[in-house]
Amino acid sequence: MRDECPYPMPDKGRVCTPEGFLYFVWEREAIRLARENGHAGPWTQDPVLLKYKFTNIRRRDDRVSKWIISEIINLNLRNENLWFSLLIARLINWPPTLAQLIYEDVIPCKPDEFDSDKFVTTIENCKGKSSKVYSGAYMVYPTKMDPGGNKSQAIAKHIIGSVIQNSKSIRFALWGQEDMSIERFVNAMTKSFGISTFMAGQVAADLTYARGHLDQAEDLYSYAPIGPGSSRGLNYLLHRPAYGTWKQDQFNAELIKLRKAIKSELEISDLTLHDVQNCMCEFSKYCRTVLGEGLPKTTYQPEKEF
Repeated sequence: MRDECPYPMPDKGRVCTPEGFLYFVWEREAIRLARENGHAGPWTQDPVLLKYKFTNIRRRDDRVSKWIISEIINLNLRNENLWFSLLIARLINWPPTLAQLIYEDVIPCKPDEFDSDKFVTTIENCKGKSSKVYSGAYMVYPTKMDPGGNKSQAIAKHIIGSVIQNSKSIRFALWGQEDMSIERFVNAMTKSFGISTFMAGQVAADLTYARGHLDQAEDLYSYAPIGPGSSRGLNYLLHRPAYGTWKQDQFNAELIKLRKAIKSELEISDLTLHDVQNCMCEFSKYCRTVLGEGLPKTTYQPEKEF
């Protein structure tokens, strides 16, 4: 990484430019390094980055991802059903709840051994101990499907249940061929009810941190799932309608260009294409704030809950 940012803090007229995006990437990483190296704050002069919460440029550097890597991925590298535990982890996405699911032996497990009743009971018991059981980072649909039901029941029955029905094809997409492909795994996952390309991509990204799983996928630097935030970020950058849609190949091509720019201009060379997609999602929030079109939903506060 370059010692100094080659681009100035952008104003409204310059934020939706390649230089504005590269500034954002460099400054966000500089904040992380300053904080983790023990430097006293404030870690930036950028009022937007100072006030609001943005994820790191590498998804694996975020707090929840670090916990999942440490407590689920690294302890189950030889488990070919790791993908299933990671799906459950990302549907919940809150370490205290996940720790209880591990303690109660709900995860890790094989798809055909998943105990939906125990899953629901464990989560509902967590509600009696904490006001927060799920992370608000990812939107999970559906939250309620049956009269009198709740979110944990809907997740267990309709989302996880559908994935279990498709588990053989998902397993084949992951392990059934000589080469490993993130895109093939994502496409197989999205054939399940309630699993968007975005959510499937979160599970795939976690598997890229797991040695022997998708860490050597052939498309690690050439494919990333389309997400709503990253689509808007690219639309801001390229001055397209904010909610304009993308074809997968066009989406990948634009992210590949940006990854090359990050590598050459900022000397950051280890980002996967999913990391670039994540940067674009956060850049969308940054642009919206600088332009005065809206504000991020979360202000920055040091996380102390886990």
